[in-house]
Amino acid sequence: MEKTMKKYNYLPAVLLLPLLCATGAQAADNEVTGFVMPSVKSVHISGNKAKYGEYGDPDSNISGSVEVKSESDTGYVTFNAADIAQDTQNYKIEGGQYGKFRLDAFYNEIQHNNTFDAKTFYAGGVGTNQLTSPLSNVRYGQAITPDMVILGNTFDYKVSRDQYGAGLRLDLMKPFFANLSVSREDRQGLKPIGAANSSFPAELPEPVDYKTNIIQAEVGYGKNPYFASVGYTHSNFDNAYDALYFTDIYATANQTSFVSLPPDNDYSKFDLKGRVKLPLKSALALAYSESQATSEATLASTLNAGGTIRTITLGDSLFDGRVDTTNYSAVLTSSPLDFLDGKIFYKNYETKNKSDKISIIESGTTGQLGNDLFDYNKESYGIEVGLKLPGRVTLTPFYTKVETKRPFTLLPSTAEFNPSYDVTTDDNIYGINAKWKGTDFISANIGYERLDRDDNMDSFRMKHGDTDLDPYTRESYIASQKKNTYKLGFDVFPTDTLSLGFTLKHKNIDYDETQVGLTGERSTSYGASASFTPNDTVSFSAYANYETATREQLVRTGAGATTGSPVDTDPTDAAYNITTTLEDKSFDWGVGVNVVAIPKTLILSAQFDHTRSDGLVDYTYGPTSAAVPPAGWTNETIDFSSWDDYKKDALQLKGTYSLSAKVDLTGGYAYEKYKYSDGHYDNYRNVYNASATAGGYLSGANANPDYTANVVFLAAKYKF
Repeated sequence: MEKTMKKYNYLPAVLLLPLLCATGAQAADNEVTGFVMPSVKSVHISGNKAKYGEYGDPDSNISGSVEVKSESDTGYVTFNAADIAQDTQNYKIEGGQYGKFRLDAFYNEIQHNNTFDAKTFYAGGVGTNQLTSPLSNVRYGQAITPDMVILGNTFDYKVSRDQYGAGLRLDLMKPFFANLSVSREDRQGLKPIGAANSSFPAELPEPVDYKTNIIQAEVGYGKNPYFASVGYTHSNFDNAYDALYFTDIYATANQTSFVSLPPDNDYSKFDLKGRVKLPLKSALALAYSESQATSEATLASTLNAGGTIRTITLGDSLFDGRVDTTNYSAVLTSSPLDFLDGKIFYKNYETKNKSDKISIIESGTTGQLGNDLFDYNKESYGIEVGLKLPGRVTLTPFYTKVETKRPFTLLPSTAEFNPSYDVTTDDNIYGINAKWKGTDFISANIGYERLDRDDNMDSFRMKHGDTDLDPYTRESYIASQKKNTYKLGFDVFPTDTLSLGFTLKHKNIDYDETQVGLTGERSTSYGASASFTPNDTVSFSAYANYETATREQLVRTGAGATTGSPVDTDPTDAAYNITTTLEDKSFDWGVGVNVVAIPKTLILSAQFDHTRSDGLVDYTYGPTSAAVPPAGWTNETIDFSSWDDYKKDALQLKGTYSLSAKVDLTGGYAYEKYKYSDGHYDNYRNVYNASATAGGYLSGANANPDYTANVVFLAAKYKF
């Protein structure tokens, strides 16, 4: 697939900019402060190493951090470095002259470890976009299938992100100012992707080789009572691979299939911002922006369908994608009286999809398909008033109106399941928040919010065969709903040494016009925290949070391909109604203590945290269902108890000893234990039976995440 998009690199001199920061301070008058802190960490992990260090460096290492600041009356230079030589190292240098300019440059590394030692039967190409295997005509149950993964290649699912850039701010011509920044991100590694070719589902290692360049510029004017600015942003995304090609081992010959990968794209944005102060302690803020995202891709003209090569007739072999976005808003704030303030706002967000509409006709099939072009428009306005009452009470009522339109168009000839309508939702959101500062030892807040959402789906005619399904089914994010949210919290300070906090939140959503699909959601959370400092030597802290969440839905299977079997009729044949209730309960708690064992010399601390979540899926077959629970099961025993269950315990013991006013030693021990259970991952198998003869092949992504970690660490900090 040939690429034709133009590429950019905005960082030809980014590494030179830090040298300019030396002009930020006068050497003769400088005061230099900072610290240097080398560190060492020993890590022993039993279990899943990648899960323990999912967003960090899971290995034993020698590292450190540095901070240096040189400052004078006219300027400054600062340098910061952390996690040196680790997978998460970061550096930043900044300098400038006060009231004139500021320069900065940075370098960051971000790591995401998914799974180590994943396996694939592809003999070659892991890490590229060409996965190859000598296998063909493989059927599930053959002697070869158990050995395919056991003897397969091993690799790591992990992605590294290197970010670097620089910025400049000029204030030499006040009240005018200018900002310019350039940055780049290089992202490399492997991540899992699912692929299917008729009878051949598989989990494959997708190569990640992305480059993103961003340039931002802004000029403006800022002097009381006015502010105005003009900005421009341009970004360019480049993916080294347009598609991932892989051998279809189910086919009788070594045929190749592919999965499309994210295409190259360009993004540009122009924006205007302004603000003016008005009488009566008021201010009006205005904003407007236009952006455009473009991409292009060469489309495939053949398709491997279970070993059969089919020809695809396209309206155009080159797809040009384009989405234009317009966003504007106005916000008026005012505080005309000491006891009264308020805000009125209007916002409009709109996208227009101006991409190519391309017809698709696959050989061996009838009818024409195509790509739908989706637009989007969200318009909102509202008001919020703050009223200070006697007794240290503040009331804040609010109201917001939101209208969202999701129109899209279709090709002249489409599949019967393609709906051709515009979805519109109207939201009325209103409520009130109250705060009571009470006395010096107690304060409280309470809030209520109501959302009434109406949709226009009653007028739709989405068909299943010759039978209308709507308005029986709705997608939850666009469905009519009634949502109530209640919040309560208060803080108590009975003594100067003790503080207590309590929170309560309840949310209830009723999808009142949905009969098939998600019909309701409920959640309730409770929280408590405490801090106790009896003297200058010791302090204690504790917290606990408990939450329950429930989602209810009705799953419906029609009686046949030409019978929609709406929910209010008796089902026949293999049709059924199943009510599914998903329940999640989570409980977090922790305790900590901090002890000044030797004043100004030795500080000891300990912290323990426990997190757990238990899930349950309650299945109930409807009384009129033709399909009953499988033999040997009842509505009471068919429930699914292993649903996203996890537990994590974490303990940290730490001590800091001050050898002198300039040298501190810190050492400690950390323990973590994580256990996860879910029916989809328990008893994990790399090869499973997808159909009578075809196997499904998993590489091990996210499998067996349990781990136990023991960490010992030591650091020495020198201050100057």
